[in-house]
Amino acid sequence: MQQKAIMGRVAALLSVFLLASGPSIVKISDLPEMTFIFWRLLAAGFGYWIAMSLTGGKLGKKALRSSLKGGIVFGVNLVFFVMAMRRTSAANAVMIGALQPVVLLGVAGRLFGEKPPKVVYFWSLIAMGGVAFFTYASDTTGVATRQGDLLALIGMLLFSAYYVISKQTREELDSMVYQLGLTIAAAVTIIPFAFAFGHGISPPTGGEWWPVILMALLPGAGHWLTNYAHAHVPLVTMSLVNLLFTVVAPIYAWILVEEKLGGAQALGMAVVLIALSQVVTKPIESSS
Repeated sequence: MQQKAIMGRVAALLSVFLLASGPSIVKISDLPEMTFIFWRLLAAGFGYWIAMSLTGGKLGKKALRSSLKGGIVFGVNLVFFVMAMRRTSAANAVMIGALQPVVLLGVAGRLFGEKPPKVVYFWSLIAMGGVAFFTYASDTTGVATRQGDLLALIGMLLFSAYYVISKQTREELDSMVYQLGLTIAAAVTIIPFAFAFGHGISPPTGGEWWPVILMALLPGAGHWLTNYAHAHVPLVTMSLVNLLFTVVAPIYAWILVEEKLGGAQALGMAVVLIALSQVVTKPIESSS
């Protein structure tokens, strides 16, 4: 593999380990959901601005316009994610989210000319089977509703669209410039939802800040790594690597919020890890 391809795959894997801390960090925050999301975006945006300035980047009007679509879709996706988590079980939400590779496998060829070898489809099915086994082996307490499942499905489709838009935008923008631009757009997008939900955008106080900062540092860095990887890793591979989120997030929950992790879940993790280790090492042809 070329050096950039290797770096892209490493970035994609590392991004999942950072992003997977998000659900547990949200649980230890007492802020209303939309208020938390808004200030997490602003805090991350400040960090992106510092990093961009240090690396000589510049967010001009043209770059900001190019970032708008990805930022708006990302912001609305965050809203649907939060709404779904309050209206369906975690198990249902995880399983619906695991359908993302199916969606992206269907569009990657047409949009980006990607041609995965047949063995990638085989290991993709194994990985999704591992996700299913892991999910059903986990604690399934919670209320699931059709409305919540529909919201989760919409959220999954929005996140898939965000992946496609980001890969297209990365063809013309530097990753840090794009990350800052889309974060600004997402924060503005969240404002009307925050007021509609009655959460407002009043700044955190005292100890309310540290989960916000932690969210900006860990998942915030993960989102930048994802967009860095988009320029060097096929969309199919990116979507399949994202399945690792399903098995890493509960480890953070076990450490940070003391949620139990059973032996059957560990078996599901092993299946996913083995399958994904095969996926990320397989080259995917592209006509682009």
